[in-house]
Amino acid sequence: MIFYGFKSTHLRTAPLPIGTNCPACATPDAMKASVYGRYAHVYWIPFFPFSKSAVAQCEHCQKAWEEKTMPAQLQPGVRAIKQSTSFPLWNWAGLGVLVLALVGAFIAGRYHERDRVAYLAAPHAGDIYTIRSMGDSTKYSLLKVLSAKGNTVEVAANEYEIDDRSPLSELNSPEKYTKTTESLTVLDLQIMHNKGQLTDVDRLTE
Repeated sequence: MIFYGFKSTHLRTAPLPIGTNCPACATPDAMKASVYGRYAHVYWIPFFPFSKSAVAQCEHCQKAWEEKTMPAQLQPGVRAIKQSTSFPLWNWAGLGVLVLALVGAFIAGRYHERDRVAYLAAPHAGDIYTIRSMGDSTKYSLLKVLSAKGNTVEVAANEYEIDDRSPLSELNSPEKYTKTTESLTVLDLQIMHNKGQLTDVDRLTE
């Protein structure tokens, strides 16, 4: 369940220009404008601001006006204060974290792809290949490298398939691999990778 919503926060209070009288009590230079911002939040973390509102109030008689009912003589000063008020950076905190997470994931993905290409070019005993099922593209299984000598790689197939493209944690148990082995070449592995049948490589031992 995702908790999200909108909240308001006080951004700024500033006096209206000198010479502005209160429309209610006529007290000079007693008017101030308070600006409020609204922002969207997810799990109470501010994500992004989207609107501002303002209230004008007389410090003498305490009479207040929202923008919809504000007398005309107050509107220019209030509008100027509102336009010059910026949203604080913390209103963008959630969006900033999301952007950083996406950039981090992209960088990690690039490094992982680089490692995957290197691992396929030089297989080691203990490498685990994630493979897509030939009969059902939504099913995934594993191949375990038992030995790698020259251009030949001896692998054992996992006897199970699951509908998880990252099956390593669930399927990588010794008892789940067949006792028989199969010989593949480095070229075979690269062809399988290029066709999308071999989708990932994990090097568990160095």
